[in-house]
Amino acid sequence: EEHVFHYRAFAEELKGSWGGAELVPSLAANILMGHVPNGSKVALVGYKHDDRYQAYRETFEMERSFAVREIVGQSPIQDFCFLSHAKAGLYGGARSTFALWASLINKDLQNASLYVLKYPELKLRNPDLVLTNGHLSKIIHFPIFNLTQNDVW
Repeated sequence: EEHVFHYRAFAEELKGSWGGAELVPSLAANILMGHVPNGSKVALVGYKHDDRYQAYRETFEMERSFAVREIVGQSPIQDFCFLSHAKAGLYGGARSTFALWASLINKDLQNASLYVLKYPELKLRNPDLVLTNGHLSKIIHFPIFNLTQNDVW
């Protein structure tokens, strides 16, 4: 019953090296997770617990009334294991190998939405993500967002 959102912190970790970015919190809450009912339980998993992490939490709570649980103090391997046990939904960027592999190996996952961003400052070509396995292609989705620079960080 708990949905899981993975904040990867690409922009902070890989500053300027390849143009990685993530959806701003409002778009993550209202578009990426738009089908998730208001008031749902959401676990927020992130590599860095910085101002942006807190902005996701606050936006999820204020704009969607999500009951947010922070997953903090874990090692990267523990974060991956947590992601790989998501059941109701897994949300995050398609460039996150943790989110991608967690969605691929999780036999109990009901839905995964791993977004691809296209925006003017992007320095690296986005991968073409197509699943040929019929079962996985019904569960794992790769929405593409064509955005302005103001919609990513």
